[in-house]
Formats: sequence, structure tokens, C-alpha cells
Amino acid sequence: MPPEVEIPRIEVLGRAPYAPVLARMRELHAAVHRGDDAGRVLLVEHDPVYTAGRATPASELRDGVVQIERGGKITFHGPGQLVVYPIVHLPRRDVRDWLRRLEAFGMRVAGAFGLAGEPSVDGTGVFVAGRKLASIGVAVKHWINLHGIAINVAMDMAPWRTVRPCGLSPDVMTDLTTAAGRPVAMDAAIAAAAAAVSVLVDPGHPL
Repeated sequence: MPPEVEIPRIEVLGRAPYAPVLARMRELHAAVHRGDDAGRVLLVEHDPVYTAGRATPASELRDGVVQIERGGKITFHGPGQLVVYPIVHLPRRDVRDWLRRLEAFGMRVAGAFGLAGEPSVDGTGVFVAGRKLASIGVAVKHWINLHGIAINVAMDMAPWRTVRPCGLSPDVMTDLTTAAGRPVAMDAAIAAAAAAVSVLVDPGHPL
């Protein structure tokens, strides 16, 4: 019988600015690498911020955009979006597996609200009925994850329209509330995410 997979500690940070959460992620990553922490999953709803990953074209950068070490391009974080940062050892030393695992996690959360999520073709998000519900951007160092997946819950879509999120048209973005055709509360999304964490850390979970 395979050993039971230990679920990492989940920290619900509530509404928070981006900078202190970024610092917290980096501190945790260093602690996990040193062996001082087994790993944690941070759940947060950010104050409005645009972040730019390593693949963001210089033409899309502007004042106020936070450049970070994750992959991908520019995206928006803000009220009504649940961002999940699993600062954990990858269950397999395979970055492609990890991206698919994050997608499976996002699809599990969507499924909690009766939605059939679909993975992207490149490991960068989750779609429902052809529209993007969740965006993925990570950095993997020492086989420990940094950054994570942002799941749109009940958002004002206006901030998306000033950028090309992850290089896509802003019109492709959706959220759980729109896709489900009914209000989805942040607390319900947090509960669904917490219930799905095993997908991220169990190497035997089917993808």
C-alpha cells in the first residue's frame, strides 16, 4: 500500500498587497530549500496589481508593473481573484508534470461549481467553454515551486482590458461567477481550493 501523502499547511492570507506576499513566498522558498519548512500553500486575494513574467515583451512593460521571476507574460491580480501559491517540493522532478498538475488543480476547483474545465495547450491555464478561467505562472528552483495559479472568482473585468493577459485578448477572460451563471463567493472558492490541494502534492494523482 503506498504511503499516505502529507498535505502541506494551508495559509489563508485574505486580502493583501502584492509586495509583502512576494517577500513571504521567497522567504518560504528559502526555508523549504534549507529544510526548515516542509512547504505551504498560500491562498490570497491581492490588491490590484499587474505583474510581468520573464516572457513579457519590453513593449508591454510600463510604470507600476511588477517584474518577477515567474514564466509567462503580463497578468492582472485583484479583488475577486483567488491566487494560490504552492511553495512546495514538486512531487515529480518534471516541470511539465507540475504545470499539468496545476491545471488539474484548477479544473478540480472549477468542477466544485459544476464547471467542466479544460487544460491549455501549453500548461499555462484552465479554460471553461473556450474562455480562460485561471492563469498559471511559476518559477522552479531546486525543484521547489515559486508563484502559482490565479483563479478568477468574481471579478471586475475592466482591468484586463488595458493589457494582453498572458499574450491573449482580454475578451477571453472569464470568472467562476460568469461561467457558473450564479454568484460564487470567495469563501466557497477558498474551500474548493483547500479541498483540491492533494492534486498538487500526490505524485500518484492521475493527470
